[in-house]
Amino acid sequence: MSSNENLAPRDAKVISLIIRSLGIEECEPKVITQLLELSYKYATGVLVDAQRYSEHCERSTIGVNDIKLALQSKVGKYFVPPPPRQYLSEIANTVNSKPLSVCDNENLVRVPARSIFNVNCDYEIVEKGEDKKRKVY
Repeated sequence: MSSNENLAPRDAKVISLIIRSLGIEECEPKVITQLLELSYKYATGVLVDAQRYSEHCERSTIGVNDIKLALQSKVGKYFVPPPPRQYLSEIANTVNSKPLSVCDNENLVRVPARSIFNVNCDYEIVEKGEDKKRKVY
């Protein structure tokens, strides 16, 4: 991961171990820093929300139910699951049932003939044993 791994904070070492357990042997140090920032932001947000929930219930300490409620409120914001496959299939069938529009040949941009294209390949394949003078530009 990084050469200064012994100087890294404990949380950075834990994230480094998690990354290694996923099969990633090497990454830039900024990746670990970014994951640290994400985990700190997420944990802080959950704890602040849990504290607000406990204050709303006029309690001085944060309970397990406050943490659960805070986590449930964060799940929709940070971890959005993909739509169900059947729903996507229905949308795809609806979109694909409409025929494509037909373009009139009159309103299309005409492409020049291939002989005067500027994008033609300007090379020749020389077989082994053949001596052919090559173009020099």
